[in-house]
Amino acid sequence: MTGSPAQLKVGPVLLADGVRKFNFWTFMYASFICVGMLAGMNFLQSYVLTEHLHIPANEVGAVSGALAFWTEIVTILLIVPCGMISDRIGRRPVLVAGILFLALGYALFPFASGIGELTLYRMVFAVGAAAVSALIATVGNDYTSNASRGRLFGFAGVMNGLGVIFMSVVIAAIPAALTARGVAPVTAGIAMFLTAAGLCVMAAAIFSRGLKGGVPVTTMSPPPLSSLLTSGLRAAANPRIALSYGAAFTGRSDNAVKGIFVSLWVIQVAPLTGLSTSDALAGAGRLMAIMGLVILLWTPLFGLILDRVNRVTGLAVAMGLAGLGYSSMGFVEEPLAARNLPLFALLAMGQGSAIIASVTLVGQEAPARERGTIVATSGLFGAFGILIAAVVGGRLFDSIGPSAPFVMLGLFQLVLCLVAVVVRLKSPGGATTARGSL
Repeated sequence: MTGSPAQLKVGPVLLADGVRKFNFWTFMYASFICVGMLAGMNFLQSYVLTEHLHIPANEVGAVSGALAFWTEIVTILLIVPCGMISDRIGRRPVLVAGILFLALGYALFPFASGIGELTLYRMVFAVGAAAVSALIATVGNDYTSNASRGRLFGFAGVMNGLGVIFMSVVIAAIPAALTARGVAPVTAGIAMFLTAAGLCVMAAAIFSRGLKGGVPVTTMSPPPLSSLLTSGLRAAANPRIALSYGAAFTGRSDNAVKGIFVSLWVIQVAPLTGLSTSDALAGAGRLMAIMGLVILLWTPLFGLILDRVNRVTGLAVAMGLAGLGYSSMGFVEEPLAARNLPLFALLAMGQGSAIIASVTLVGQEAPARERGTIVATSGLFGAFGILIAAVVGGRLFDSIGPSAPFVMLGLFQLVLCLVAVVVRLKSPGGATTARGSL
């Protein structure tokens, strides 16, 4: 037992007052399943576009971008209200509702008969994505002390990586396994999506029992809605929170661009290598799994770094890694070629670093009483980033080439790295620890 009598420690992570170990492990499971499901939809939808709806290869980029556009419109409208509601009634009911909407979206998606229906079902999914995106980072910041924040999100990053690996290796392999046994490709796709939906329902039951109830601050009345409506934007007067919003803009785009365009890229070049769509999707899944493994190994180390340096410094490093990794895709022609694995590993390191650096910095700076709203506002900027990256990236994918969305995002990240350096020099904030002065 460490800290106050109500505090516990899990490994190197000091839990916040009143948080139990079962709450911590439930959050880790939520990091696994929620991030896996969010990334999985972007990744798996390419199968429906190709095998169910037979979208031509020269149009899949634009169609994928349009689907992501409408998803992010819903997210933009709902993510801050989800954070506000969680500041009033607690995190648990909002997160449970969110994962159930993800389940409904997955269950409906493979039954779409056209792009219009597909868009509607993605918007149902987006309701859940808004709640989940707002709450995962908020719950993590609620569950730890400031000195352990980087370590907690480092371990959460491991679970994120395992979730992506699970979706890309296990769930994405379902069509190939079933079609090899004579099952029709459309039926195999339906089985894949219904499996994901069932896992979301199971997660809702786990969350309802394992997440801590109530709100973090119980010694005073919840903040009024009128205050919450503006708290996210008012918080941007703090340059470090404004920087974290910018990092969320690019950080959430990282995951979306990777999820949408890696599988499309592999499927598009599949005819040149003699692969079927299901085999190409399985190959893309293996590549995603390798990147997930890199994230799994790298993020705990980067979390330790974040707890030992000024977190603005950490964010600058994260943006630099991400910028180099995504820009390097301009040198890739065949994504499944072994010679390109180091570049995809660098991309994964940068993506994992960007996400945990952003949520760690905003959690450090946001007051607990309004944390749900401020973290959700950070997610709002992330939704704008995904919207722009998906729509513009989809058109660049079709008109310039498969690597173009990655290079575009890499350039954004390198610019933000320079902005972070300026903020570090002019408004560094407090040190994380006694040694956190870099």
